[in-house]
Amino acid sequence: MQACSVAAFIWAAAGCAASLTPLKPRANPGGVGSARASAPADASDIVYFKVSPLMVPVVGVAPSGIPDSFNEARDGGRIHRASDIMAPMGTPVVAAEAGNIVRLSQSPLGGTTIYMTDDDGRFIYYYAHLQRYANGLAERAHVSRGDLVGYVGMTGNAPVPHLHFQAMRRDTGRRDYWNSVPVDVRPFFTLIGRENHKQ
Repeated sequence: MQACSVAAFIWAAAGCAASLTPLKPRANPGGVGSARASAPADASDIVYFKVSPLMVPVVGVAPSGIPDSFNEARDGGRIHRASDIMAPMGTPVVAAEAGNIVRLSQSPLGGTTIYMTDDDGRFIYYYAHLQRYANGLAERAHVSRGDLVGYVGMTGNAPVPHLHFQAMRRDTGRRDYWNSVPVDVRPFFTLIGRENHKQ
């Protein structure tokens, strides 16, 4: 716990500069941490997460252990629009909800990343700065809540080990799903992070 507190202090001084980089070149990418607007959780989101509760996607972290960094400023005039979950290097990262792996990718800012969607296709979830993927993880694979998907790292521009987690409300009419509107889902985390085989 003391190590996490020290890491949190270092993190507060350094700031997460993680950004959701487009999967192909664009003239003016939006991305995580950009000035683009986020959307507040609406009544249908509240109902949705009561039926499909979110698990904290880092093993051993309780919902109360996620600091509120959603609207924090980042370098270059960007806004974070995500949650940073502090944990030691190599801590297991699990699926926050059941769904499908949409894309496994590498980017200069996000490092080793995962894009996945929930089973209903309502949200896109973005996991960044992973040390590595879980063995056998592949695009188009279906995962259950609590399935191992990777390990906490500091790839990309992460100054300390942590998971950068973002939820975006999916607009099925747009092709660039990675630029969907971010929603602060931190209030909807109700389950402590835990691997399925250890439950």
